[in-house]
Amino acid sequence: MMSTCASRPPATADLCDDHEHRLQVADGNAFHSFGQHSSFCGEIVTIKCFENNPLVRATLSEPGEGRVLVVDGG
Repeated sequence: MMSTCASRPPATADLCDDHEHRLQVADGNAFHSFGQHSSFCGEIVTIKCFENNPLVRATLSEPGEGRVLVVDGG
């Protein structure tokens, strides 16, 4: 059941339970760090693109405002 609390987003476990049929798990080798911080948090913005980066460039041209960009390069 999704959380209805307006001040706090649903927990990751709740989202996984609610959307199990859509869940994909990446192994630890799938992620590369391009920043100077070992940990961080923020709203996740995911871009799915394969061998093409105009969406990445367009997204990076917008203010980030604490968002975390995840690029799924396929």
